[in-house]
Amino acid sequence: MRKPADSGQNPPPSTASAPISPDNNIQPLKVTPEQDKLLESALRIKIMHTLSGEPLTSKQVAERLNKTPGNIHYHIIKLYEGGLLELVRTEAAGGIMQKFYRSKGTMFKSEQLSGFRFRKEDQVEHFITRLSLSPPELAEFHQEMLELITSWESRVTAGDEYGVEIMLGRLQPADSAAEPDTDTEVQL
Repeated sequence: MRKPADSGQNPPPSTASAPISPDNNIQPLKVTPEQDKLLESALRIKIMHTLSGEPLTSKQVAERLNKTPGNIHYHIIKLYEGGLLELVRTEAAGGIMQKFYRSKGTMFKSEQLSGFRFRKEDQVEHFITRLSLSPPELAEFHQEMLELITSWESRVTAGDEYGVEIMLGRLQPADSAAEPDTDTEVQL
């Protein structure tokens, strides 16, 4: 899951200096602009999730994702060269050297990601809502959103690629709008 950079405003809870709750250990991996480019693919995100547990070879990843080994090998090499995967071990098997890779993360913090720009005809849904949440409820909501997105990023799916953007931020009360300070003296 890619996360946007701080915009100078209140950062989203998951990228703030302190986690939302004490039990929230998720720390996004900070990526460079070059690494961010490597992650602009749903298939590469699926590869990162597939390699987040046990180390696997390109062939094993291809089998799990129902893709051709050559295609997956190409993407794994790009992710490895880009510093997003680590080579855990190599083993000789039948005269072939097998390389086992593991992803360095499945959540990423990017300074380049600023949101998708959908053409009107490509927009599928746009949801906007307001919630009243206590700090523990915010942590629970955040965790459920991460789990939902991660479950879909990890699934073996087919079809067109879609962008999903979710922004969560604290709203200022309507009565706290900037009002002129009446105690300040102004000289003309």
